[in-house]
Amino acid sequence: MRFSYLVCGQNFLSAVACFVGVASVVVGCGGGSGSHSKDASADATQSTDTATSNDMATPIDATNTPDGSADVITKCVGGAHVTSGAACGCNADCQSAFCVDGVCCDTACTDTCKACNVPGAMGTCSFVPDGIKPRAATTCPASDVATCGLDGTCDGQGACRKYVQGTTCGKGTCSGAAVTGIQSCDGNGACMPGDAKICVPYTCDATTQDCAAKCTTSNDCASGHSCVNGSCGPKMKGISCATNDECESGFCTDGVCCSDQCKGACVSCNQTGRLGTCWPIDSGNPDPRGVCKDSGAASCGQTGACDGFGSCAKYAAETVCVPPSCSGVKLNTAGTCDGLGTCKAPGIQDCTPYACVSGTCNPSCATDADCTAGIACVNHSCGLKKPGGTCTKGTDCASGFCTDGVCCNTACGGACRSCALASSRGTCTPLTQGAVDSRGVCVDQGAASCGTSGRCDGAGGCSKYATGTVCSGEKCVTNVYTGPSTCSATGQCVAPSSLPCAPYACNGSKCFSSCTVSTNCVTPNVCNVNSCGLKNPGASCSAGTECASKVCAQGVCCVTTCSASCKSCNLPATLGTCTNVATGTVDPKALCVDQGGTSCGTNGRCDAGACQKYAAGTACKGSTCPAGTINFTAGSTCDGAGTCTTPAA
Repeated sequence: MRFSYLVCGQNFLSAVACFVGVASVVVGCGGGSGSHSKDASADATQSTDTATSNDMATPIDATNTPDGSADVITKCVGGAHVTSGAACGCNADCQSAFCVDGVCCDTACTDTCKACNVPGAMGTCSFVPDGIKPRAATTCPASDVATCGLDGTCDGQGACRKYVQGTTCGKGTCSGAAVTGIQSCDGNGACMPGDAKICVPYTCDATTQDCAAKCTTSNDCASGHSCVNGSCGPKMKGISCATNDECESGFCTDGVCCSDQCKGACVSCNQTGRLGTCWPIDSGNPDPRGVCKDSGAASCGQTGACDGFGSCAKYAAETVCVPPSCSGVKLNTAGTCDGLGTCKAPGIQDCTPYACVSGTCNPSCATDADCTAGIACVNHSCGLKKPGGTCTKGTDCASGFCTDGVCCNTACGGACRSCALASSRGTCTPLTQGAVDSRGVCVDQGAASCGTSGRCDGAGGCSKYATGTVCSGEKCVTNVYTGPSTCSATGQCVAPSSLPCAPYACNGSKCFSSCTVSTNCVTPNVCNVNSCGLKNPGASCSAGTECASKVCAQGVCCVTTCSASCKSCNLPATLGTCTNVATGTVDPKALCVDQGGTSCGTNGRCDAGACQKYAAGTACKGSTCPAGTINFTAGSTCDGAGTCTTPAA
């Protein structure tokens, strides 16, 4: 099941009811483009297409729709001017003047593969995550897999995605206990010769032209193997399975023999191009294990999607968790998430000379009642607006600057900054790290460049692709294997050290890990009982008996045992050597348990080869003000070393 964009935008809506399994359509003056000019029938048609595409807000299965019809939302409140992320029926409902994907959005958000209802970032025009469909099926039309062209989804960087590397684009044929002639996509739109599939200990089933999954006689087994109780013997990693005892590794996970147990949220062992290897689910995609639950924006907790590192994603910074409200002429601004699971307290904005109504400073006036008491409404104006007030031109503002649709304290030009963030309306503020540059100054130069990614660095600049991003695929030439190249901290695409395949030969872009004929081996080695000989460190394995070191760890032959937390023998740059995994990544062995932010203990991630603790400043206990006293104690925070510290009253 994929996500389908809910046109009404959120799982919890006060103004618009939205139920899993029932699509909702915004008609009237809303629409994805933010335009008021479309007629209702045109909007209904566009929105119906939207409802049937993949929705990132809530898992939804179109087949569960009771009658196949859509709930049509026609209500347009108008003049409500709610903040970004809140449900809307038309542009006039929003402070930003943009009602997109059923929520008030910070921009018109009309670019390819962008949306305003991305999980955890409601109301912010963001890239549709990798592998998720855009709002309209016509945006990225899927081509036949044989072409390796567009696969109907987005690439996570604002463009349509091609079939990913390793997708089968041409079936192979049986050759003894192997399937040869398989063709696979290269990720760039070409169908190329792929890797042969070794079926050992089974043979290839001529009726399916694929590896046999079970046996009735020894004829269903590879040479040297016998059929005993329906089995030819333990299967290698990546081969289909139903139980752990079918696999040489002892782990059957996600329907394939896996290199390790691969348990917990947001990881899988059956992803295209990585069969048999436990790997994180792409950011923004649903958790296939169902561990991640949407706790709602008000909690600032889990969004229900994955974070790309093997954990549940949290609501992004600037997500509204407390709606704005009025206290006389003062506006209590929206409370927003900090991106770490905590809702930050609202601030205060003076609406003078305008009145504060329904959680917003009036953008204009019709009568004196729309202004602060004692101020007259003249030509629909109460006077010059303070920072944060809605504007269309600099002359509307006391500061002289109208930026991002609000009166701003400065001109606030350039990349990755905004004057209209919910937590700081009227103040020029850098966009959060990882946010899409709403002004389009930061250009996505592509992962292959290791250059700018089109996102922001949190300090008002453009970020580069993260260290460890794959910038070039693996390859095998003249029986020497080179793993995927990755981006370095300095923005270079760096290839790891090459490893000889010997005693095996190249198998497409990899080395053979088993053999059916001696041509699968490097001379003078020969294939004997499906083995060319003991494997060197870094070679793919399913059991220690395949390795010269007698150790198979994380699916590769390893120099030493590698069973401690936050270490792996299968890192691209150090294949075969037990190495600390990168700081901030999830423990691949799941030995580091997420104890929750209130504990200030371990967070499930790694730090220099050990379990990481919740960062300093993480909220661990709320503020208190005992009844009958004047002693207020601010909220407690973690000290970064595992202790929840409480400030003085």
